[in-house]
Order: sequence, then structure tokens, then C-alpha cells
Amino acid sequence: MTELASHLSRGRGPLFENMPAITGFAFGDWQITMVSDGKLELGSPSNWFVGLSGEDLEAVMRHHFLKTGEVSLSQNIMLARRNGRTVMFDTGTGADPMLGPAAGKLMDNLRIAGTDPGSIDDIVLSHGHPDHIFGLVDQAGALNFPNAQVHVSEIDYRYFSDLANVSDPSIGAFIEKSKRIFGALAERLSMLVDGKEAVAGITALAAPGHTMGHMVFALTSGNRTLINAADIAHHFAVFMRHPEASFVSDMDRALMAATRTRLFDRMSTDGIPFVGYHFPFPGLGHVAKAAQGFRYEPASLDGIGF
Repeated sequence: MTELASHLSRGRGPLFENMPAITGFAFGDWQITMVSDGKLELGSPSNWFVGLSGEDLEAVMRHHFLKTGEVSLSQNIMLARRNGRTVMFDTGTGADPMLGPAAGKLMDNLRIAGTDPGSIDDIVLSHGHPDHIFGLVDQAGALNFPNAQVHVSEIDYRYFSDLANVSDPSIGAFIEKSKRIFGALAERLSMLVDGKEAVAGITALAAPGHTMGHMVFALTSGNRTLINAADIAHHFAVFMRHPEASFVSDMDRALMAATRTRLFDRMSTDGIPFVGYHFPFPGLGHVAKAAQGFRYEPASLDGIGF
């Protein structure tokens, strides 16, 4: 066997086992830190991505050199600091066992990053799903971020606090815990309003469909904008090439597809960078129009084009 062949043979094992969990960059006068909460290991893509034929789904995965029989989604938590104030976007799974052992790494990674959870001033929640809000508390129910004001859309706050929704097949198993979490935060909750600032320099924008109160956030510095795109697309390949497709837990699939296409159009036309919550860590890049759908262009962290 030649030396090259030997290296190629050894390269057939698992890729990128020790990917970084923390990275940072400047965006204008904001200091951004991306912290991983780990990943959701979901199994077969066909169980999660809806509205595509098996052949189309397999073609997308193969085109991007991905396994066709299993899929995992990153959990990218963004911290934005300016003028002594720290804002966190979503909180991960909180190591809830129902969401798998590969997720729930946020608290450990914050410690590695030298960030005291007590120093978080604000948490803006994109929506009420468990992989975004369960990290608000530890497994005993105590607040992980005891000094943070928590901002959430009123639509999702009401939905995920209502025990009548335990019958929802996509999310009902988590409603009781969601209600407890929001109850523990009752004195720290603020309701987000579409088009209004959650905190100075961060504007909430309604992006309904995945949940009806789902929000994305526009972070501004001067005349520049960075979008925290939350869950408008769960997969960097599938939903770029097929923005019409759906994720299994989208509450209104047609509305989510329309929202996704609208936001992708805006970001591609205006060249607005974004962070995708479930995109490969750190989830930072641009969206561009393609012959079919869109394409994702990850940012190069050694020379971010902002």
C-alpha cells in the first residue's frame, strides 16, 4: 500500500471528533462568542425532513459528503457583549436526558470560555422548544442564569405554558417542564414585540411557522446587521437547496417555508451575515441564491468579511 493510500484508508473513520466548542469574533462594537451546546443526534434524516422524496434527500446528503443514514444538528449559542452588557441567544437542552447525551454541554463550555453564568444580563429566546429553553434551569430546576432578564414572544410563552397542549404530538411530552421553567422565571420575563428592540441594538423580528411565536434577531452596529436566524432552517444543506421542505416539528409547515424563503431572499439580496442555530459550529456565514434554492457560504474565521 502506498503512503497516500495508507493515509486515505485511515481517513475513513469518524470525522472531526474533537471540533472546537468556542470561538469569537468582533462585529462592529459587539464582541461575539459562539459556544456549543453539543449536538442533537437524530438518526435517519427521513424521520426529520419532510416534503422531499427519499431520492432527493439522499442526493442532498451525498452532494455535501454527509452520511445518508443518520444526521446530527449542532447547537450554537451566541453571546453578544457591548458596553459591559452580555446577551445570550437561547440556552440549549440543559442536558435533559430526553434530548440525548451529545447535547447539553453549554454550562461546561461557558466555564471553559471563562464566562460566569451569573454575568449573563439578558437571554433572548427565539422560541419555546426544549432545545432552546431547557438550559434555563439545571436538572434540579434551579436557575442556571440567576441574574438574567429573559425575553420571549408572548405567543410562545402562552403556548408552552399551557398544559392543554400536552396533546400536541410534536412537543406535548415537554410541555409540563416548559411550564415549570417559565413559572420559575415569572419575575424575570419580558415579552418580545415584533420590530422592537429586545435590548439596545438587538431587534426581535417575527419569523413564524416553526412555532407561531418564533423570532429571529437583528443585531446592529452602525449601518451593519447580523441576523441570529434561530431555527428558520435546521440543516445547512437540506433547507438551502429545498427551502420548501419542512422539519418534522414545524407547527405550520407552509408558513415556515414561506418565512424561510422570505428571510433567505432578504439576506442573500442584502448580503447580511447570519448565525444558524443548528448549522455546523459556529453556524456563521452567508446565504446566496443558487440555480435551485440557495446555498450556504460558511464564514472563514481567519478573515470574516464583515
